Amino acid sequence: MLYSKETILQRVKKIILTGPESTGKTTLAKALSRALNVAWVPEYARQYLLEKNGSYHYDDLRQIAQGQLEMETRFSSKASEFLILDTSMLVLKIWSETKYRKADPYILNRLELEKKAIYILCKPDIPWQADPLRENENDRHDLFEIYKTYLETNNCTFVIVSGSEKNRIKMARDFIKGNLY
Repeated sequence: MLYSKETILQRVKKIILTGPESTGKTTLAKALSRALNVAWVPEYARQYLLEKNGSYHYDDLRQIAQGQLEMETRFSSKASEFLILDTSMLVLKIWSETKYRKADPYILNRLELEKKAIYILCKPDIPWQADPLRENENDRHDLFEIYKTYLETNNCTFVIVSGSEKNRIKMARDFIKGNLY
């Protein structure tokens, strides 16, 4: 049986890791994937920006959003119950509004469809990891507050994880078990 992209995307529950740069999202996504024996969707932006040597413009963010959605669709079509996402349209919205003071309607429309997901918001209480693709070392706490405010204002189901990697994994696992099982 063939399914539409929207049906595939809505078929599985989504656990979205979100927050500012260098807050352990990828590390946590990999750890949760192993611990829960489920797939995780990596961040398409990293691949895209590496191909462009880190150079991008406002219009590239829509392409990144579309690429992320394609990856999510591929992984969702193979997932059984739920899927871990290393990033989401929320990251693209905040990134775009921080850098360009606006966000593409495509990103905003896709973000509306993510509100049923559960979010794990990573607190910037771990050391900054330098990376040529990262831009906001000194703004992580301000950005964290923007994420938190969005999640609260939109009545999203979320938890804030903080502390050591071990603590973050435990907090995330407990939250997932309490909200998905």
